[in-house]
Amino acid sequence: MNMHSGLEQQTVQVRDGAESLPEFADIELLLPQRRRSNPDELLDEALMETFPASDPMASGRMD
Repeated sequence: MNMHSGLEQQTVQVRDGAESLPEFADIELLLPQRRRSNPDELLDEALMETFPASDPMASGRMD
């Protein structure tokens, strides 16, 4: 009895799913654009006022 005969008879092809899975770039285009909420905008504004880019401590420059 040949132990490899069962393996040799199987001709099932293994699929990797490349045909059915979308690319990451395509998924991003399918997602609806999320509208920023008012609290998000207010938080961004408060952070910009609290930590301006010209602040020496925030920018890492101590002139």
